Amino acid sequence: MGAVGRHAPPVCHSDSVFSRSRTVLIVAAAVLAAGCGSHHGSSLPRVSSAKIPSSVTAAPFTDSAALQAKLLTATDMPPGFEQIDNGSGGGGNGPTQPDRSHTSPAACAKVLDPVSDQVPGSTAGGAVHYSSADFDSIDIDAASYPNKAAAQAFSTVQQLLGDCGSYSGTDADGTAVSYQVGGLNQARAGDASVSFQVRTTSQGMTLYSAATVALVGSTVVQVARAAQKPVDPEALRGLTDTQVQRLQGISGP
Repeated sequence: MGAVGRHAPPVCHSDSVFSRSRTVLIVAAAVLAAGCGSHHGSSLPRVSSAKIPSSVTAAPFTDSAALQAKLLTATDMPPGFEQIDNGSGGGGNGPTQPDRSHTSPAACAKVLDPVSDQVPGSTAGGAVHYSSADFDSIDIDAASYPNKAAAQAFSTVQQLLGDCGSYSGTDADGTAVSYQVGGLNQARAGDASVSFQVRTTSQGMTLYSAATVALVGSTVVQVARAAQKPVDPEALRGLTDTQVQRLQGISGP
């Protein structure tokens, strides 16, 4: 899955990975290796449902390079964040270890995954990833869909968040991991949006994630930020607003 939270006891797995597919998972592994983080908090509020518009006024992107060019760049990031590769990194010279990761319910493994992975059929897609020296991360992905499929894609992502309030699993090493997903109070972004937070806990440590998924015309964009402590909602909102404006063709400062 792609959810994350950050807490780690003095002794922890150096290779621990909380989920499956976002760069934020690399951040989680690094934080656990460093032995930093905070303690798991109380239960979270439910994710609120957004009303989805009945009509689409913008044509979808059909060129992934064009959509990629609309995503926020390093100059849009807070101080201290640098862009990192989209790849998963090298596998080393040793033998490949068996992947013992699983999530229950299995569908919840997709929380925080890129929208295009959650909902196939996009006409274009793009993603960018940024990280700071203290292992905080910012991940943005977008997918464009033909006809009215963007609204359906947004609905699918939103439904998953409602279905996955609490779940569990193991990381690649077989270490137990628990997840909490809850609502996050944010102003509406784009034509419709849903904001949420994820706390991923393993061995008494928690990684915190906060994200907004927004419908912007025929494109669905996800802006996610992960940190060793709860993410400032205003910091997420600023990134989201700038990204939505960029997709709408509005020039920022």
